[in-house]
Amino acid sequence: MSIDPRTPVIAGVGQVTARPTADDPSTWHEPLELMVEALSRAGGDAAGGDARRSSLLDRVDEVTAIPSFVWSPRDPARAAAESLRISPRATRVTGPGGTVPQTALLDAATRIAAGELDVAVVVGAEAMKSRDLAKRRRADVAWRHQGDDVPAAPVVLTAPDALSDPERACGLALPVSTYALFEQALRRAAGLDRVGHLARLDALAARMREVARTTAGAWLRDGGGDGSVTAASPSNRMVSAPYTKLLASNVMVDMGAAIIVCSLEAARRAGVDEDAMVFPLAGAVAKEQWLVSTRRELSTSLAMAACARALFGPAAPSPEAVALVDLYSCFPSAVQLGCAALGIDPLTDPRPPTVTGGMTFFGGPGNNYVTHSIAETVARLRASPGATALVTALGWYASTHAWATYATTPPRGGGFAVHDAQGAVDAVPLREADWGYEGEAEVEAFTVGHDRGGDAARAIVSVLAPSGARRMLACDDAAAAAELEAADPLGGRVTVRDGWVTIR
Repeated sequence: MSIDPRTPVIAGVGQVTARPTADDPSTWHEPLELMVEALSRAGGDAAGGDARRSSLLDRVDEVTAIPSFVWSPRDPARAAAESLRISPRATRVTGPGGTVPQTALLDAATRIAAGELDVAVVVGAEAMKSRDLAKRRRADVAWRHQGDDVPAAPVVLTAPDALSDPERACGLALPVSTYALFEQALRRAAGLDRVGHLARLDALAARMREVARTTAGAWLRDGGGDGSVTAASPSNRMVSAPYTKLLASNVMVDMGAAIIVCSLEAARRAGVDEDAMVFPLAGAVAKEQWLVSTRRELSTSLAMAACARALFGPAAPSPEAVALVDLYSCFPSAVQLGCAALGIDPLTDPRPPTVTGGMTFFGGPGNNYVTHSIAETVARLRASPGATALVTALGWYASTHAWATYATTPPRGGGFAVHDAQGAVDAVPLREADWGYEGEAEVEAFTVGHDRGGDAARAIVSVLAPSGARRMLACDDAAAAAELEAADPLGGRVTVRDGWVTIR
């Protein structure tokens, strides 16, 4: 079969997981060091996995850096390029969000197919663990500094503020709280009691743990132990009910990852092994109904469903034809929303919902997780020639979405394409948010935040008025929060008065 030489292909990937120790500052890492190591490994991977460096690195047109939570130089992509002595024509940094590694790759692939680029790199790293150890020791971290004379990199792939002022005042800025609300909304939609729901979360975590145990770069290769992840304990404190630490993304990691994507002709000129090439087949992007408070439902994702239809429509393979799946896994509700969009059950589907082990057990390195999940997907596809994989990414409060399929065989038909799935989302009417509503209401979702001692400290409730309007309320009274948690009023009736709820 004749293949268009402009077809985009992933030629090399690199990952690094570094494990600093508290009593040895020489083991502490900085994001730049991890970025450079990951990119160096990607270059070696493109050269066949040996000690040589692929000539692709010397021909890079553009380096896109994923922003770090703990290191914000003016141009991190330029710092990484200079450390490796490569001279790209352009450097960029993305805005924050979990989608940006995949949207950056899809953007590069689109421009490669159009002839605007030939070789591009996506790279990022986090060193949250090293920074935490340094803070505990009250030590300075001598991370690389760029002077004011370095031009700031263009910022690309940005998103608007994902919260309104009332939502922020209600406490939705903390992701664990907002995703816990989604979790309870999913439980309500499924008609599960608390015991049955926790059992389901434990079963989902067990599937993720097993994958992490077989993934070389996973942060918690022991799966965080063998006990229940839903049971609170001194080592697994409750964060925002029903989420314990082991049901939340693990950001305290030192990890880096990089991807080299180029045209097929560039890969061949550089001598990349044909059997090691992995092709982006198609992408789909959409934004959810933007504000959480006005989403039609908290238990479904219109944007995820739209992305699934775009990738697996009548003219494309069905989801069942995909052999490998990595669903974005910052919290269990994100995984379940993705499964619902695909029409699969995360507990009974023969495919685990992750190739890495998920963001608790593999690690959740800030904005850069999906660079790792794509890299891990590439490695697993190479071991399964002919297979197809799906990688999903989301950002903020399940607000932005980027899905993509990959395979060891090139795309057929019209070639690589990215589908804009936004129209299907925008066609659905918003729900009214009534921030002043008082009266009888039904509890749509709730969560109770706990302090570090394990005690209930704050609560958020989302209720639906008889009209269908939604009101969200927050309470910082520990006794009221504890009462709400004990009552478990999900799906029940309450009275809204004076800024809080009375359980009927």
